[in-house]
Amino acid sequence: MHALLCIDIGNTHVVAALLRGDSLLSEVRIPSGPLLDISEYLSSMETLAVNAGILPADIPGAVISSVVPRLTGPFTQLVRQFIQREPVIVDHTLPLDLTIRYDDPSEVGADRICNAVGALERFKAPLIVVDMGTATTFDVVSDQREYLGGVIMPGLETAGRDLFKRAARLPKVRFDFPQKVIGTQTRESLQSGLMWGTVDQIDGLIQRICDEWKAPGVTIIATGGLAGIIAPHSRYIQHVDKALTLFGMKYIYEQVTGASL
Repeated sequence: MHALLCIDIGNTHVVAALLRGDSLLSEVRIPSGPLLDISEYLSSMETLAVNAGILPADIPGAVISSVVPRLTGPFTQLVRQFIQREPVIVDHTLPLDLTIRYDDPSEVGADRICNAVGALERFKAPLIVVDMGTATTFDVVSDQREYLGGVIMPGLETAGRDLFKRAARLPKVRFDFPQKVIGTQTRESLQSGLMWGTVDQIDGLIQRICDEWKAPGVTIIATGGLAGIIAPHSRYIQHVDKALTLFGMKYIYEQVTGASL
């Protein structure tokens, strides 16, 4: 059985996955830095295929979404070696069923294009996609399949690391919600500020987007590594789809190539 190789290159991790239909067969996560030798990446790809129970010959195509330009070339070469195919590279120039209304479409990150396409295929538009990664991004997509723009803010882990680095007396804490908002220990106070502060930032920005946009019946989806932790505490997020970016890549591959996997 065939499967599609999807490689999502982010600022913190590279996620490689094999998808077939509506199923995510397997995935591996690789740190985005430092740059490894191609042989080490190949080992990860082999593990990916073994875990999915398929051979490289069963992978007829690949798609790469990258927000780290220095890694795009090495992973393109990796795909060529692993499955002897040329990958589809996601960017604003692809012939997609999505109109990008950004002033300069080249500024829209590949991951945000994937999120928009994925959300349009999996949920009812109009849409707001909140992707909680190194940065937390908000993507606004109309029911006319238009990418209208969005918002970018520091992600929870990014904000936390910067705070711990700059404030020597503050301890590192787990990204968990404390039992109460008013902390009576430094650890609780930090967790309250980081966790509830992130929730309120996200909810506040969703509210501002909706007030400005005035679109009726907006569907709000969360994705990204911390979506499962943050979203249950949000007043506005309706769905969590942690594989949204990967499936967006799959839909993009199918739109570009005409293949269905």
